[in-house]
Amino acid sequence: SRSLVLTAHTDHPGFVVSAVRGRRLTLEFRGGLSAQYGVGERVRLFGDGTAAARVTAVRAPPPARRGAARRIAGATATLEPGGSAAAGDLALWDVEPFRLRGTTIHARACDDLAGCVAVLATLNRAAASGAPGHLVGLFTRAEEVGLLGAAAAHGGHIPERAIVIAVETSSMAGGRAVQGGGPIVRVGDAQHIFSSSVSLWMTALAAQLVEEGGGFAYQRKLMDGGTTEATAFDLMGHETGAACIALGNYHNAGPRGRVRAETVDLGDLEGLVRLFERMHRELPRYERTLADARRRWERIGRDALRELAGG
Repeated sequence: SRSLVLTAHTDHPGFVVSAVRGRRLTLEFRGGLSAQYGVGERVRLFGDGTAAARVTAVRAPPPARRGAARRIAGATATLEPGGSAAAGDLALWDVEPFRLRGTTIHARACDDLAGCVAVLATLNRAAASGAPGHLVGLFTRAEEVGLLGAAAAHGGHIPERAIVIAVETSSMAGGRAVQGGGPIVRVGDAQHIFSSSVSLWMTALAAQLVEEGGGFAYQRKLMDGGTTEATAFDLMGHETGAACIALGNYHNAGPRGRVRAETVDLGDLEGLVRLFERMHRELPRYERTLADARRRWERIGRDALRELAGG
């Protein structure tokens, strides 16, 4: 029988302290963020103690491609009085760790913490219900520094004939999606289109949930604001799809060049888990769904030929 593998990455863009000279810190950035951000912003340090520092300058080498935006590679910061730091400490933007305002979650890191939450919630509900089937949660790291979780596509880490679903939060900037509009069946990313069969199956199940009522809504989008490890899984021969929820303030990039908490909608997150529950339940009928779609289009084709022959 097939397995359903839900995979999400556990890391989020941030700094690592590489050197400490008195109150002056040298920071290396891990992840992607435009160099228009950072100067004057406060960071919270996570090491043996609690400390904070203020970014005084960012380092942004010329981009590899002409016309591309410069990205932060590192920074210098001044340690605030009373604090201490050591090489190897993490430094994250000093924005609100978590706040729920209505149905909107504001948090230091939604990408891809919300994706991890969706996978864990699906596993928890499947275990509590006793639903049959093989459901796998696959958690990767170092996605933000080069999609290194793609290593899981090699070496037999994924069961044969598994359906792999990359679970993300993805930027809604530029009208890519509507926050609060429901979970997103993501058909591709900035580089690649994922398995059309998996996308068709996911869309059919999402449509079922809509027809059943209960307020379920979904979106079907490309979401080409970035690249996801689904590209690697698909190109390595695994049947791969993707699902996400719309992310505000992607990588903490807020309006007017200021760092802000990321945002996701709680209803979108609940809808994503509902979709995964349905996918787990319906996995044994995956091929049947595809066969039904083929028969429908074969019938449309035959009817069209008869109409043309009669005309």
